[in-house]
Amino acid sequence: MRNGFVEGPYSPPAEAAATGRSVETAESSPDREGAALRRHGVGIVGFGPVGSILGAYLVRSGLKVYGVELEESRAQQVNSDGLRVRGFVEIQEKPERCFSSLEELSELNDLSVVFICTKTWALTGMMKEFADLGWPSDMRVVAAMNGIGPEDLIGEFIPKERVCRGVINFAGNLDPDGATTMNWFHPPNILGPATERMPERMGEIAELLSQAGLTTVGVSHHEMKKAAFFKTILNSALNALCAAHGLTMEHAMRLRHTRSTARVLLREGLTVAGLVGYNYGEDALDRCMEYLEGGGDHYPSMWFDLKNRRPTEIELINGKIVKIGRMFHGVDVGHNHFFTSAIVTQEIRNGTRDDDDVPEYLVES
Repeated sequence: MRNGFVEGPYSPPAEAAATGRSVETAESSPDREGAALRRHGVGIVGFGPVGSILGAYLVRSGLKVYGVELEESRAQQVNSDGLRVRGFVEIQEKPERCFSSLEELSELNDLSVVFICTKTWALTGMMKEFADLGWPSDMRVVAAMNGIGPEDLIGEFIPKERVCRGVINFAGNLDPDGATTMNWFHPPNILGPATERMPERMGEIAELLSQAGLTTVGVSHHEMKKAAFFKTILNSALNALCAAHGLTMEHAMRLRHTRSTARVLLREGLTVAGLVGYNYGEDALDRCMEYLEGGGDHYPSMWFDLKNRRPTEIELINGKIVKIGRMFHGVDVGHNHFFTSAIVTQEIRNGTRDDDDVPEYLVES
């Protein structure tokens, strides 16, 4: 623990951790500590586990929160029952409104920030529509999702200087009754700009989240990319493995052979990270394993995606490690390749991927 933060295996820069605020805005005026944003609305696209937890915390803190959920039944559920979170915390709050289209959200003229909490596989289609709508000129967009590079994809559709990436360090599952079970939170969340240039309001957004109870620190572009890569390595170790084998994370870490496989997956990811310039320390592998020990007796999101015959985020997690690793000669990413192939194959079997829609990095020998 450092200055009140319960640290995961990756820690933000010391100055950010000490203040709980952006390194670049640690001396900001009081008006920049989230107060300005409180006078405006907050949008959330996607009321799955992350969006529901985020929304519940923000509404509880007194913010006007508007959501978009393209699944009509889920939108009706939120408008009727509100956002219910249980497990790690007990919250039930109702947002101002959950719309069933982006167009309805865009008609609000006082949005200060929109958090995009969709699955990464839905991002391209959603952003094509997002980019054609009118939004407040000073509104910021936060990519609050898994994987390597979703903020770059968003930046292909709107000015990248308006985009931030949130590395989210809480997790949960959407239950059949519409509530969200929040499994854990390892603060702080990390927030960083999608470009080298620090966008206005980024420090305010981090402060807003912290004031709501979701401790968040703002960091530089490089530190955000480094943190996002690290989070992806952690996801790559158990997400696909548990989904492919039908194991909870606790069970996978208890069995000697799957625990060993998770360690190899971590080692491959850390090797690739080092090649692109991200060094997490000599004890990074041991810290990662220790972190995974706390995964809990529940299934990862990818298992639920396969179970419910939805696409998965495999290409931006294990697949991205394979794709980047293949850029370097002689780098072993064999375990990540195997599990990426296994999940892609299951998607084809489920009918959520065409037979010929196989990433080239899985085909190349």
